Parts: sequence; structure tokens; C-alpha cells
Amino acid sequence: MPPDALQHTMTLASEFKEGDRLVGGTNDAHAREEARRALLGTPIAEFDPARFVDDGVSELLARATDNDQRADVRHRTIGEVKQILLGPHGADWASRYAAGLPSEAIAALAKTMTNDDLSTLAGKLFNPLPGSGDRIGAPGHFGSRIQPNSPGDEETEILLSVLEGLAYGCGDVIVGINPATNDVETIIQLEQLLERIVTRLELPTRFCVLSDIVKQTAARAHTRIDVGFQSLAGTSRALRSMVGLDADGVLDLANGFSGLYFETGQGSEVTNGVAMGVDMLTLEARTYGLARAMQHTTGTWTIVNDVAGFIGPEVFRSPAQLLRACLEDAVMAKLHGLTMGLDVCATFHMGIDPATLEALTDEIVTRAAPAYLMAVAGNADPMLGYLTTSFRQHPRLRHATGRRIATPMADRLRGLGVGEDSARTEDVASLYAAYYRAGGDRRTAAELASEAQRELHELADRGWDLGRGHGPGHSAPPDVGRRLDAIYRHARRSLYARVEPAVLETTSPRFASVRTESTNRDDYLNHPSTGERIRGDDQPALRALYPDRRPALQLVLSDGLNANALNENLRHVLPPLRQALAVRGVAVGGVDVVIENGRVRAGYHVGGLVDADAIVHLIGERPGTGLDTLSAYLTYGKDRDGARRWSPNLDHSCTTAVCGIHRAGKRPQTAVAEIVTIVERMLEQRTSGISLAPSR
Repeated sequence: MPPDALQHTMTLASEFKEGDRLVGGTNDAHAREEARRALLGTPIAEFDPARFVDDGVSELLARATDNDQRADVRHRTIGEVKQILLGPHGADWASRYAAGLPSEAIAALAKTMTNDDLSTLAGKLFNPLPGSGDRIGAPGHFGSRIQPNSPGDEETEILLSVLEGLAYGCGDVIVGINPATNDVETIIQLEQLLERIVTRLELPTRFCVLSDIVKQTAARAHTRIDVGFQSLAGTSRALRSMVGLDADGVLDLANGFSGLYFETGQGSEVTNGVAMGVDMLTLEARTYGLARAMQHTTGTWTIVNDVAGFIGPEVFRSPAQLLRACLEDAVMAKLHGLTMGLDVCATFHMGIDPATLEALTDEIVTRAAPAYLMAVAGNADPMLGYLTTSFRQHPRLRHATGRRIATPMADRLRGLGVGEDSARTEDVASLYAAYYRAGGDRRTAAELASEAQRELHELADRGWDLGRGHGPGHSAPPDVGRRLDAIYRHARRSLYARVEPAVLETTSPRFASVRTESTNRDDYLNHPSTGERIRGDDQPALRALYPDRRPALQLVLSDGLNANALNENLRHVLPPLRQALAVRGVAVGGVDVVIENGRVRAGYHVGGLVDADAIVHLIGERPGTGLDTLSAYLTYGKDRDGARRWSPNLDHSCTTAVCGIHRAGKRPQTAVAEIVTIVERMLEQRTSGISLAPSR
């Protein structure tokens, strides 16, 4: 089959999801069935990575495929391999020959399988990590990653989240936190906090700050980094847009870590315009191929987490599409020999309500048999603002599947006097006391436990789902259900909010309002690319904004996914930010640009239109935290040679972010100080994003 025909057939063969519309996918059932029949007769030998994308990712995939095993399988067709895998000896065959299957062939196999086929195969394939007893990834194991995110990277919030997760038997695979501020200094602080928790409590688990492998490498010069993290993608262009490196560059840095944690997810390349014409499923298989290559090359402890559903309705529109993606991804990762976890999740603008997602999670855990799932303090992540699996769901899921947490963690929790699923407030308080006493605190265990109870009550009063316990069968207590429903309603309202004119009039001395190419709010939510460019008839006004002298720094304000974030926080951020920048002598443009239906890349477009050296883009984001949080994206608009690089297609790796700005998250005065410091570094170093050197 000619290369173009094979790629087109692969695209048509995909079970329909919204994201594939952008690369030629179809919801025509007949066309999809014809394409699948064509794939069934296609030999493995025809699935060469370079036939899909000729780039650095393909080069590494080709080098990493086991040539001896490839020779054993290349003559077989997709249909023959499918029949073998679904037969009685499928798992044995996979253990012997799957390393010879190109990632694109594994994608083709998944495309030709029904949901029941995928479920059958997922239940056969397991890739346990080294260990004894119920090992991570073994058939009898079901574990979790504790995700103790905090909107302000607050130590007490993080600590108590970890401790409550442990009380539910969570965290045996890894404790991994997403930093609200993604700079080297914050990474160092969070790595040290996680190390203290794991070391003091002698927990048999790994820990990780989910930044990027470049910043983690820089942080490693100042502190211990246990597990290196990187999001992966299926094309070189997508990788460079995230981390500024191609596949071999990521591999070089991966060699410096004793553990690796990779995150993936169907649709990231498509939604960022870097899919290179390849469908979502095939690109996802290529990310697993990258993880396989790095695991085999480094020989180190490696896990993969598929963040299915994190992007939005432009990728997945329905629970059925999300279920299909999780089944496909679980099978493809397992065929790549990877220890695979899932984050079965939904953004609030997808419109999948909490009860539906919980039922879907139950089904996916049973049918996809992942090694682990996410675990957060309440179904709504308090920093990232999306729906996922709560701590209290995990005991019920373990009981339903008959699978257990890893034996070393089960033993250690018993040693700490905590059951795997009791989750009493007293257990959290006991762990809190053990943590501080192990650090040399001389107060009695009773005094420390009392302090923990007070901290938990305070966090609960602030809206955190901590210290609230559980109902029968580890169900959510009524007040927790009401809290989650309120967050969901709040998020849905936020998506359609508008910036209040009075807010702009009182915070911005002069502003120019412009629109993006989104025709309305629904167009903006469902087609993100329309929010990345300034509408043509609004561009001349921006070009003419500074006829005499262009600014060193332009301030940009966007509604984003939550205009209420501006309505609530702009008064506390914009005037002091402008004043602090003036004190530091930064030449700020005298007119703030206000974007309606704006996304982050719309700020890049504004930077080019006004010809500024740099921008600070304040944008409403992450509805679903229960807070209306603001983010700041700081970007320098020249490359290392001094050439202008402003473009709506500018890679996000060129931007530095300060997120979670809110009086109950990252406090506005703290955020302003951070932003000003970063601006000074950007203008001094003439760069931003991953190439911006830390201040220390």
C-alpha cells in the first residue's frame, strides 16, 4: 500500500472521536469498516515509522524496535496478529514478539478491535515492575499515584493531601505533584518536601515533581531528583513545542535519572496543530514507542500515565469516546511492554458530569486493567481544575476488582498503624504526628495530632475535600457530593462569563479591546484554534497602537476559560504589577490589550502586532477548582539571534507561566513579585520559557 494510502486508511479506520476531524477522520461507519478490512490484510512490514512522519521521533522508534523480533513478525498481517493476540496464547506471543511490532502496527491492531476485543486483550497483558508480592503492574495489583496539588504550592496543603491519600491506601506507585509555579526554585522546594515525606515515613514509593525534564535536570544540581518527568508526543514538532528538544535530546537527559515517569494522552498534537496530518491514535502509539525506547535504552524504572480526557471537547465529546480511548491506550501501552496507568478525567468544559465520570471510571478500571489510577483529595483537582478519581474511590475500586496495592506499601501502612482503606481523621493525624516526630519535633504525638485535626478542619472550611471521611462503601458523604456539584455548576457558569467593564475601567488606565476569530463562546470552546488569532479587522488598530516608540513590555488581558478570574483578581494584580514594573524601570506599553475569547497563543499574536519585546498575558483559566484563578504567561519575542519570533504558532516551551493566582491560592502580591522578577530576568537574558536561566 503506498505511504499516503496507508496513512489515509489508518485515519479512516479510527473509531470516531472529535479530534480526528482535523486530520481527515470520519463518523461514516461504512468508511471506517472498509478501512479496517484493508488494515487486516496489511503486512507488518509496511508499518515503517518514517512512512507516517519523517522526523526524529521516527528515527528513534526505528532504532529501538527489536530487529530480530521484527524479522519474525514482519511477514504476518495485522489480521493474523490480531487473531493470535485474542487467542488462548496471546499473552505468551506478546511477551516473545511484541518488541518487534512497530508502534504504528500496534495502532493498527487497536483500530481493528472492538471494545470487547480491547478489554479481553487488556486483561491478558501485564508488565510488572521489579519487586516481590503484589508487584506494581502485576495481574493482582491495582495502585495509584497520589496527586497532592495545591493552588499556591503550600506545604501544609500538600502534606495533608499526601497523608489522607495514604490513609485510603493510595500512593504505592508514586507521589507526583504538578507545580503551580513551574520554575526551578519551586521544583527544588517541592522535591525536597516530597523527599521529606517519603523518607521520614519510610514509604516504599517514588516521588516526582511534574515539571519538564529540562528544568528537572537544572534542579538536580541543587537537590535530589528521584524520578524524571516528561510529557511525550508522537511528532518531533510536538516534542519541541513542549520542551524544546527532539526525541534524542529527551533521551539524553533521561539517562541522568534513576526513574522515569512519562505522560501521554490522545489529542495533544492535534489540538496544538503539530499532528503532521497523522491521526490521534497513531500518534498516541508513537508516544508509547518513545517511552519503550527510553526504557530499553536507559534500563531504568519506568512508568507511563495516560491523561485521557484532560484536553477538552475538541478531542473527546462523549463518555463513549473517552471509554474507547482508555481501552485503546491501555492495550497499546501494554503491547509496548510498559507499566501503564490512567488518569480517567474530564475537563469541566467537556460537559461530562461527576456522576457519569465516576461510573465510567468503574467500567474502565474493570475493562482496561490499568496498573494504577490517579488519586486526589476530592474528585476536582484543587489546582488544575479538572475531574478525576478521588482518594475515597480507590478502596471501592480495589474491592470491586479483587486487586490490591503493592505488597511493600501494604506492609508499611500496617507498620504505621493505618489500614489500607480506613481513612479516619485519626489516621491522618497519626501520620502527621509520625512525620513531624521523625523530623525531630519534640512535641508529643497527642499535641501534633491535635494540630493536624485543626489544620484539616481549617482546610475543610476553605472548601478542601480533606478530613471529611466517607459514607457506606466508601461513598462520598452528602456534603462532599453537594460540594462537587457546586464546583461543577460554578465551572460551567465560568465558561460563559464575560469580563465586567467596570473591572477594566478601574484597573486599566487605557485599554484597547480586540476579538479573536471565534464567532461565539461555543465556537471558542469547541474549536480552540479560533481563539489563537486576533480577528483580521482588529489587527490594524494594534499595529497602529504605538506609532512613535514600541514598548519593551506589553500587558495583555484575556477572558480565557474563565472571565470571572479577571473580574475577581484583576484589581489585586494589574495596578500593583504596573506600579512594580515602573519602579524597576521597565518600559510598559501605555495601552493594555484586552482580548475577547482569547487563548494563550492570542497573546503571542498581540506581541507581534504591537512589536513588543515581551508580553505578560493575564488570562482566566482552570474553571473547576472552586476558585476563579488567574494565570500569567510571560514570553520574550526574540530568538537567540535577535530575530522576531512572534507568531500564533509559537511553541509554548518559549513561555514561562505563573498559575493559580487567587487570594486563596497563589496570593496576588506573591504572584506580582514573581512576575516582576521573571520579567527582569527575561529582559536581561533576552529569552523566556525553558531557556530562561534560574535566578539562583
